Amino acid sequence: MIKKITESSVSKMSEKTLRDNEIRGFSCQQKKTGKFFYYEYKSPVTGTNRKHPLGRHGEITVEQARTMARASAGEVATGNDPQEQKRERRKEVEKQRQNTLRAFMEGDYRSVTPEETADVAQKNIKRHFSKWLDKPMSHITAFEMKKWLNNYPGAPSGGNRIMNDLRGILTKAVAAGYIDKTPMSEVKRLKEDKSKKIKYLTREYEQQLMAGLDEYDVYRRKLDGQHNGTFADLLRPLVIVAIHTGMRKGELLNMKVNDIDFASGIITVVGMGDHSNGQNHQKKKTRTKSLQTRYIPLNDISTTILNDWIDQTGYTNLVFPNNSGQRACDKFIDRRWYKAREAAGLTGKIDFHGLRHTFGTRLAELRVDLVTIQELMGHESLDITAKYLHTSPERKHLAISELAGY
Repeated sequence: MIKKITESSVSKMSEKTLRDNEIRGFSCQQKKTGKFFYYEYKSPVTGTNRKHPLGRHGEITVEQARTMARASAGEVATGNDPQEQKRERRKEVEKQRQNTLRAFMEGDYRSVTPEETADVAQKNIKRHFSKWLDKPMSHITAFEMKKWLNNYPGAPSGGNRIMNDLRGILTKAVAAGYIDKTPMSEVKRLKEDKSKKIKYLTREYEQQLMAGLDEYDVYRRKLDGQHNGTFADLLRPLVIVAIHTGMRKGELLNMKVNDIDFASGIITVVGMGDHSNGQNHQKKKTRTKSLQTRYIPLNDISTTILNDWIDQTGYTNLVFPNNSGQRACDKFIDRRWYKAREAAGLTGKIDFHGLRHTFGTRLAELRVDLVTIQELMGHESLDITAKYLHTSPERKHLAISELAGY
């Protein structure tokens, strides 16, 4: 029997299906979990019979269901299929969910990015852009990026580096088809002071540091009860080799004994490769900052230091491991470095990376050409290397003095 569906008829319905006499296809059906409203129709798209759910009685009223049924009937009359539209909306929602910054970083981004680069970028993005992680990437605007960059509390160079991580991720997201375009083209880098002096060891500071290392060695020997050996621990050889090779801290800690060719006097700084620690045979992927392998000649000082250190320790794998023979972490080195620097009275005047700057500055003072300095230090561009031309007052005074006799 055909009836008009009302609140009363739904409440009292005993049959399995109640059909409406005003809106064709509008029905209420009794199920174990309750009474549900549907709009039943023949799809103008597929030609098949469809049942479009409108809602559950108690959660929506009969009038609300009736209004929804009329809207669905209107869609069908104009050649649309409500179920197909619902499916497309679900697909779009799922697509948006998959197109979030977090989903892309943890998925396809890692498949086309070196592991260490991806690790660093992901750490920076999660730390600085946490509120954007679960946003669709298409919703991240240039305005938001500019606002973040302009409010960055640190040095402009730091803000630019972090934003470059996001720039790289969004650029790869465009290439992968996750977003149509990146808003980064509208975001200008913060202006950096290119003439800002870098910190390096003057000859006076270097003498102070060596004295501080002497004090540190005495402290370590007392602490560990040592009486033999040239070195109290790895800090002195690590520091001296850093000054005479310009290697980054991470490159020194990744260096293996077989990377050093004493016969030809060359250290190979590996661009990309697997380094196993020799203890548990787990592999850690390591690399230079530029991903390029480079070759650094050994001078007499670094040759002697490395020979003596390896002879003393008997190491055959990593040259500067931690106490367990595994790759040392930054904290393991920094604790020792801060102690020696404090003993030298150089706190606040130079950090460990300043040893690398010392190497570059000394080469510039010796008038080594920029291309050679670039190759030895592994810089990607001469613009980075050129900063060492501006660090030494002595170099400037020498240039002006020579001008007088030209």
